[in-house]
Amino acid sequence: MSILPIALEEIFNQETPERICTALMPALCEALKCDRCFLYLRHPQTGQGRITHCYSRSPEYPNLTGGTWIQEGDVATKDPLMAIAFRTSEAVFVEDIETAGADIVNLTYEQERFGHRALIHAPIYYDGQLYGILEPCVFGYPRVWTERDRQITALVQERLGDLIASLL
Repeated sequence: MSILPIALEEIFNQETPERICTALMPALCEALKCDRCFLYLRHPQTGQGRITHCYSRSPEYPNLTGGTWIQEGDVATKDPLMAIAFRTSEAVFVEDIETAGADIVNLTYEQERFGHRALIHAPIYYDGQLYGILEPCVFGYPRVWTERDRQITALVQERLGDLIASLL
C-alpha cells in the first residue's frame, strides 16, 4: 500500500481547501522534482474552467494562475490530453511532448500554451465528473516518470476530488 510523503500528508491536514491547494503546488514540485505545478479547476455543469493555483520554481517558467473563467468549447478537439481526461480519471505521464503521439498531445498547442517538455496530466474526478486537472511539468528536457511519481500522483488525485469540488 502506498502512502504520501509526510510533507504532502501534512498539507492535507490544513484547515481549508484553499490553503491546501496553495501549499500543495510547491510541495508537489519538490516531491516530484518538477519545475512547475498547476491546478486547473472546472465547473462540470457549465464547462467553465481556469487555472486557480500555480507554483513555478523559477520566474522563467510562466505562472499561469488567474484570468477569467473560460468556456471549454472545443478544447477536447484542440487538446488530446483533455479529451483523454473527459474519458478517464487515469493520469497520463508524458515523458517528452516532442516524441509523444498526436493521439496524446498536440505539440503546437502544448508548446505555445504551456511551454513545458514533459508533464503529468492528472484528471481530478468527484462523483463521476471531471472537476479539474493537476499538472506537474518539466521544462527544457524529457523526463522519465518513476513508479514513485506515479504513486504520489494517484494518491494526490484521490485526495483532491472532494477538496476541489468544495472550492467551486
